Amino acid sequence: MMNLSISLIPYGQISYMVAPLIKYLQESEDWTKGRSSIDDIVRFVLTGQMQLWVVFNPEDQAIHGYVITEIKSYPQSKMFVIQYCAMNPNHMKYVEDVMHETADRFAKDAGCAGIEFFGRPGWEPHVKKRGYTVKTVVFEKFFDEV
Repeated sequence: MMNLSISLIPYGQISYMVAPLIKYLQESEDWTKGRSSIDDIVRFVLTGQMQLWVVFNPEDQAIHGYVITEIKSYPQSKMFVIQYCAMNPNHMKYVEDVMHETADRFAKDAGCAGIEFFGRPGWEPHVKKRGYTVKTVVFEKFFDEV
């Protein structure tokens, strides 16, 4: 069984990671349906607005995806927000334990009250077992698809 890991990319190393992550960045751009481009997503991490985490195999250093997060300040608290996530199909099972542990630790260390993210409905069973609850469902319609 493959065991993947996740690592926060230091600010000075972000530009080196763009090329190896381009197929995952394209996947995220596609999911946004025109709300964000690859350039926008890269700008978010290069300006420090968001953090880039790379999912990789520690044995051969092969990259299997990424997660991009943001610490969002609300008037009364901060939340750790998972903004983008893309990886090789069916690979989440190889990294989800360490990914959730890492996110929890990072969020707590940053003084966040918790973690939030939007995701596909299929994520519900995976995150419910980790203490998440479904509070909002986002419905969307794009005029060029009607």
